[in-house]
Amino acid sequence: MHSFTYSYLLVGIPVGWRGAFGSFLSADLPAEEVSQQSVFKRSWFSVSAGDHLERGDEDLGFRGKLEAYLRSQGEDIQDYPFSFWYLYNDCKELQAMILEVNNTFDERRMYFLKDTFTSTDSDDNWTLVQNPRSRFRQAWSKDFHVSPFNSRKGSYALSAQDPYPPLLGATGKIDNTITLNSSKAHAKLIARVFSTEPGIDPTTLGFWRKIRFIASWWWVGFVTFPRIVREAAKLSFRRKLHVWFRPEVLKNSIGRHATNEEIIIQRTFRSYLRSLVESSNLERPVKYISPIPSPTEELFSPTSPSSTETLQSTPIELKVTTPLFYARIARYSHLSEYLSNELLNDDEKDRTFHVSDPKSLLQLFEESRPMAQSVSAISPVSKFSIHDRMLWRFQRWLRNHVRQSGRQQHQPDQVDIRHFGLSQFDHHARRYDSLEQAALYRQVVTKLLLSDVIAFGHPEILDGVGYIIRVILNYMFAGALRVVCEYILTSARMDGWLCCLVGLEKWSRYISLWESQLQEHVS
Repeated sequence: MHSFTYSYLLVGIPVGWRGAFGSFLSADLPAEEVSQQSVFKRSWFSVSAGDHLERGDEDLGFRGKLEAYLRSQGEDIQDYPFSFWYLYNDCKELQAMILEVNNTFDERRMYFLKDTFTSTDSDDNWTLVQNPRSRFRQAWSKDFHVSPFNSRKGSYALSAQDPYPPLLGATGKIDNTITLNSSKAHAKLIARVFSTEPGIDPTTLGFWRKIRFIASWWWVGFVTFPRIVREAAKLSFRRKLHVWFRPEVLKNSIGRHATNEEIIIQRTFRSYLRSLVESSNLERPVKYISPIPSPTEELFSPTSPSSTETLQSTPIELKVTTPLFYARIARYSHLSEYLSNELLNDDEKDRTFHVSDPKSLLQLFEESRPMAQSVSAISPVSKFSIHDRMLWRFQRWLRNHVRQSGRQQHQPDQVDIRHFGLSQFDHHARRYDSLEQAALYRQVVTKLLLSDVIAFGHPEILDGVGYIIRVILNYMFAGALRVVCEYILTSARMDGWLCCLVGLEKWSRYISLWESQLQEHVS
């Protein structure tokens, strides 16, 4: 048995409230307003809507993001007029809760849990007041990877105390217990978060109490990750627990934040998918859902005579669950090859996207192959300089000769379709993007391909090596510059002494000439 206890700071924020308590606490303030504030005027502890629920959409605030999430769950915000993360109905009962689960890999899963008991189950509200249900209980299946020492199988059971029983009439305490059960219904882990002291109203704190409060809690956030590493080391080395490798998130979860390279590739993919759908003969639109909020959802429709009927039909949904999708697909010459590899693989642990109609999607990208070849024939390469053309050829060489890093080829026929160096992405970027955007896209894709050769498929290693090389070059340049400066200063001193010697020689000549003239005058 392994157990540990840590102290954490819990902050309760009413959903819909925006403001700040001086420089102590702020909630749901716009990012522009916070950025314009000086460092000394910003709040010590701030709660931002962009850090909760779906990625992005910070301008919606907590209220707007909560409404959007409840609509995605088939619920109506009007059922919960007292809108907290503890959701109360119009009878002031704790009817539902939203649990946000985050792991150390920057991934997130939201669980919407409803209580099966409401006031309608009793004869009148007087019975509920006399015997209030202060505990919220619910159980659900686990489908999110949280700990490397547990698989994605099993189930959760929640027992939560109503913080404001009965009927929002009193200030209660936080007391939530979550039990992780195995697939055989055995309790594997029990986690409890509870209040150890009554809540503090920040409006009642004086100056010295604020200083004492901040001095007691400022360090907690910095030691969170070291605490996790320490406990994980104990479980791994002392307890010898099995380590489960992290699978990719499922459809209902949220992937990690995207890297700069993935953001750049995603722009080209969105533009390419839009042009592909608009020029296709699909009878249905395509709904594209991206993990990168810019925006998150878009609907692309074919520009065909039957476009009116197309808009009324159910769209083909393509949901990218993790930004890793863009880094992987950019390595392929033919996008349909990567899509088919993912769809043919029945194991969802490595799946980076989900599609409602795989056959139509594959057909759409298969039709883009001859289009890419025709585009390459008429691509306006004249706008590129000789240097740019050489870099595009280097990228084509990399894609032709680099083995896909860690990817299995699921091809029913043993025909290698990767005989074109430039992908549909490349042709689209060269033809439709600006020179700056095309150069930026080429740079990040070349970086990914180059990382497969010398960095085991990890661009971060290239960044680290590049940083070290820059430091060494700067040090060498500084040393060479110092030698040159010393040489220049030494030469300047020598020139100065020579000037002095030449000057003395000239003065001696003048003096000798003056003495001879003076002697002649005297004689």
